[in-house]
Amino acid sequence: MKNFFNPKKIAVIGASIFKGKVGHDIFKNLIKEKKNVYPINPNAKKILGKKAFASVLDVNEKIDLAVIAVPAKIVPKVLIECGKKKIKSVIIISSGFSEVGDNELEDKIKTISKKYDIRILGPNCLGIINPHNNMNASFFNKMPKKGSIAFVSQSGALGVAVLDWAIQNKVGLSSFVSIGNALDMRFPELIDYFSKDKKTKAICLYIEGLKDGKRFMNIVSKTKKPVIVLKGGLTKTGEKAAATHTAALTSTLGVFKGALKQCGAIQVENLHQLFEIARYFVDNKAPKGKNGIVITNAGGAGVLASDAFEENNLNLVDIPQDAMTVLNKILPLHWSKRNPIDIIGDAKPERYKKTLNVLSKEKFYDFILLALTPQTMTQPEEVAKILVNFHKKTKVPVFGCFMGGDAVKKAKKILKENGILNFKEPEYGIKVIARMIR
Repeated sequence: MKNFFNPKKIAVIGASIFKGKVGHDIFKNLIKEKKNVYPINPNAKKILGKKAFASVLDVNEKIDLAVIAVPAKIVPKVLIECGKKKIKSVIIISSGFSEVGDNELEDKIKTISKKYDIRILGPNCLGIINPHNNMNASFFNKMPKKGSIAFVSQSGALGVAVLDWAIQNKVGLSSFVSIGNALDMRFPELIDYFSKDKKTKAICLYIEGLKDGKRFMNIVSKTKKPVIVLKGGLTKTGEKAAATHTAALTSTLGVFKGALKQCGAIQVENLHQLFEIARYFVDNKAPKGKNGIVITNAGGAGVLASDAFEENNLNLVDIPQDAMTVLNKILPLHWSKRNPIDIIGDAKPERYKKTLNVLSKEKFYDFILLALTPQTMTQPEEVAKILVNFHKKTKVPVFGCFMGGDAVKKAKKILKENGILNFKEPEYGIKVIARMIR
């Protein structure tokens, strides 16, 4: 794995002098980050100022990683040359294999890789990006910031969208990997690698199909890091699309969902959920159980939260008598007297603080959702700071639901900067929380 993520010397087979060509973009990305890279192209003398070689066999140096971006029919030939050069790690960017029905050609490169003991990523993939090593062995032309989230995608095009979104939203990645047809290197190997990688705290996967489901489940069940999965191809229509996209073998929703639950993975509904949960796990641990508390200044938000708890099989836990006695002393006469704890619409920051102080001495719950609407006296930023301080002091899993627009914008920023997830509405937030609890 080291040669895929931290190679010292790289060959780009199919490096091109023409802008817009995949081989040109990959080579440009690598020399941009001052990597020791060799362009391989029999029809060019120089590419972007670097001497070009007709074959990897013409390079005198040892090559750690080869990136192949040539027409599919030429791949077997250059892969044999990689084998003779004793290159053990190869990324095949080229498409035109089993995803278009050419299983024979894909089988051919598989046979070659076994003969020469070569590990292959791809074919039909975007490549690898390692922000911590400033290595971009892909044809995506930007570098995401360094972070703790590993993202492995079966779709290269979706990967491009995710990378662009991550850069815009300043989400840091430990690595990005596009596996394409997954001829050799598959999800289990990568999960195993990232589970041991010190820079990775959460592992995100976009899966269209699994070729080795039992092995996948075994590896996921062993890793202590959260594995968060977005599955494509769950319907008959999606299944057909996946088959023509990455030659993926899909499975029905019920089977896949049951398998993920059994091995402890977290299944999400969309990319937004995927990264929301991943970002949470960078700084926090999941709630240990289903017992939750809702604190709110809006009765309506409490009602919506109550419905969402039941719909998502979570427990809106009863408040024990000793805590009720203390809350009755510090809250207005007409507070809800139950969970959700409605502290009434005129609540100022001090009322939130007192309520949280009472709860800090109790252990009857697993997590707290604080739902706030920006009424005249609310002071959202101060409430956000109080929630942050409570979290730092107690380490209790907490979530925000600061509802509104400009009035809560600064408060949401405070929560985000301190690793606390904020949801736009209670129903969605509770659905996400439910998915975190394994």
